[in-house]
Amino acid sequence: MAKSKAEVKVRIMKVCDFDAAFSIDQQIRARGQAITYASITAEDVFNINEDVHRLAYPVSYVDLITRDMSGQVELGLVAEVEGEVRGFILGRTVHVGEAPTEVGEISILGVAPDYQRRGIATELVNAICKRFEDKGVETVRIQIDQRDKRLLSFFEHMGFEARYLLEYCKPVKSTSQ
Repeated sequence: MAKSKAEVKVRIMKVCDFDAAFSIDQQIRARGQAITYASITAEDVFNINEDVHRLAYPVSYVDLITRDMSGQVELGLVAEVEGEVRGFILGRTVHVGEAPTEVGEISILGVAPDYQRRGIATELVNAICKRFEDKGVETVRIQIDQRDKRLLSFFEHMGFEARYLLEYCKPVKSTSQ
């Protein structure tokens, strides 16, 4: 598809949009573009029931949702181009620090590979930041893998900046048995 500037409509995500979001996520992974989210998929964000996929008949992702999605969907947005969902963003508010401060957190962002570099991600990030602002949130954050140069560059361009805290992790459960 040619990279023309089609009109992008950003709107609130609905449950019926979940399948499109999963499809976009799978397309991005198939191209090996998801470094930041290599260990987290849209299915993880939505907490899919893995056992249901063994059914003998096709089932949509919507049918596999196993937990309350109101927090993610409340701030979730999709971008439509020519009436089709071509991008999505999910976020939530979280409380951080000893004197809890509410911040906005972008959980996952995806734009269909054939629609990237057309301003869709920019519109989605601007729209979710506006939604956070409307809720009284003063800071929005996203965690990005430092190897994901493309996503780092994008969010720096959007005005995000690295903070001073580093995440240190220690596995406490042995993976070998």
